[in-house]
Amino acid sequence: MKKAFTLLVFSCIVVSSLVAQIPRYSPIPVEVRIETQDGLIRVLDYGKPAEWCDTLIQTVIGDVTWAYGIDSLGNQTDSLVCDSMASDLTGKIALISRGDCEFGLKALRAQEAGAIGVIIVNRLLLGEVDGTAVGGPIGMGGGANGAQVHIPTVSLSKEDGIIIGEKLNAGIPVTAFFEVRSFSSPRTAYCYQTPLPAVKPLEDISAVYINIDPLITIPSVTVNAEITNPAGATTTISQTIANVAPLSVIKVDFDDTYTPNAVGNYNVKFTNSLTPDELESDFIISDYTYAIDNGDIVPNTNGTLEPNDTTFTNVYGGNFFVGNVYRTGAAAVTATHASFMISNPDELYTGQDAGDKFTIRIYNADPDGNGSVPYPAAFPSYLGLNESGGPLIPIATTEYILKDTDQGFQFFTAEFPSPVTLAPNKIYLLMVEYNGLEAGVGIPPKYAFGGTERFAGEVGSMVFVDSLLTDGFGVNYIVRLHLQGFISGTDNPLEDQKISLSPNPASKSVNLEFDLNQVATEVEVLTFDFTGRLVGSRSLENVQKGRYPFDVSKLPNGTYFMSVNTPEGFRSKKFVVMH
Repeated sequence: MKKAFTLLVFSCIVVSSLVAQIPRYSPIPVEVRIETQDGLIRVLDYGKPAEWCDTLIQTVIGDVTWAYGIDSLGNQTDSLVCDSMASDLTGKIALISRGDCEFGLKALRAQEAGAIGVIIVNRLLLGEVDGTAVGGPIGMGGGANGAQVHIPTVSLSKEDGIIIGEKLNAGIPVTAFFEVRSFSSPRTAYCYQTPLPAVKPLEDISAVYINIDPLITIPSVTVNAEITNPAGATTTISQTIANVAPLSVIKVDFDDTYTPNAVGNYNVKFTNSLTPDELESDFIISDYTYAIDNGDIVPNTNGTLEPNDTTFTNVYGGNFFVGNVYRTGAAAVTATHASFMISNPDELYTGQDAGDKFTIRIYNADPDGNGSVPYPAAFPSYLGLNESGGPLIPIATTEYILKDTDQGFQFFTAEFPSPVTLAPNKIYLLMVEYNGLEAGVGIPPKYAFGGTERFAGEVGSMVFVDSLLTDGFGVNYIVRLHLQGFISGTDNPLEDQKISLSPNPASKSVNLEFDLNQVATEVEVLTFDFTGRLVGSRSLENVQKGRYPFDVSKLPNGTYFMSVNTPEGFRSKKFVVMH
């Protein structure tokens, strides 16, 4: 029988301090949101700092205000805040722009001026709400001053920074909340999509309960998981834990298991006996496809999740490989295809096979047979996955060669030279490998991803640059493995001539024209801006041939991508809005 819970002990908690840094691996979840006096409420995605010392243990609330510095000559500087602070920030949450100095120094300057929290936006200068730079929230290194910072500090996207800046510039008060949560981290399936032939019992269902009280022991708490299958039937399992010590984090492992038995969507709702919090976890049992990503495709175009052009060549030797870990069930299964997605094939294409090659490999990620992959860890190579020592040898290899007609955000699918047998009850790693030294263009591939959820078994996506990283940069890369029987579907690329966009550039509307082989009962159309932000979605019914107009009159000038999902395949088209 499994242990009912695992006690995790905080390190570096300062109980006497009401506020603290939010580290990347903080065991206490924090929800960041803003509220404004005119009624706007927004929950924000944020980049968590990397390994800054303290852990936030109490909710922090404060009014947001612009922060600016003053240089050695007494001149006011902008909201980069790399010099001394020019004003008192006592009791405030400082709004600061990314750039020019280390994140830790910015936060320290604000802390010294009395701030109780820091928001660093990527990138927004004082008073600016519509500049040209773009970027989402990123992880922040503390640098030389990070250990001196004891106030919560987060990175927000430029989009969210603009929202806050517009309100402040209009004189509308903005309040920020760094809210500590006591219930988090639902885990159910081993990946978002698992093929029915490879289903295994879900033996690692869990959630995390945190006693955020610094003094009181909780006598007991019961955690429930209600699982709803594709037919709507529910199964509830429960686990009770006792004597939850103050400031302890309990990973509640359920003794009961659950085995999915039908293709379709599953929903798991977690509740507990002490708080009204609810957590949800979804997964899919598919016909033939393994996938870590949740299908909410985010084209990585802004360069935040890969080496930049300089480090790609000079530091990482032109390597940037990504992949995912997949598990098999009680029976052997046969893999035939793999697929992945990038946003910049046009930047990488050289016309030479050696430079345009993506190598796709399957590895046995559990050669010692102990049923687990080391986590968290970083390895100098794949050797670290072999806990019994020795090399990690690929069991199958195939290639995808870029073509000059390839579009960003389509699925690039390659077939293995011969069917690959995956043994029962094993763990496999599927990696897409690109060596930019062969191409010589000095540009890294920008792999698309979908979702940031973590799954049972802990290890999901992996990254190899100068070492093998098991946290996948915190996202789930679109690297999918397909079993025998996979022939067609939305994972396959749609032939380029099957859809077209016109006019391009467009000012008022862009027409999406179809020339499909058969009538599609439903077609999903998603429009992304160049940063990967979803700006529009639409479902079309009974589509085969015809033209459908899409209003783009309210979109700012710029480059966009229209991703079209049909039963015959997936294709993304680029278009430009120019008013």
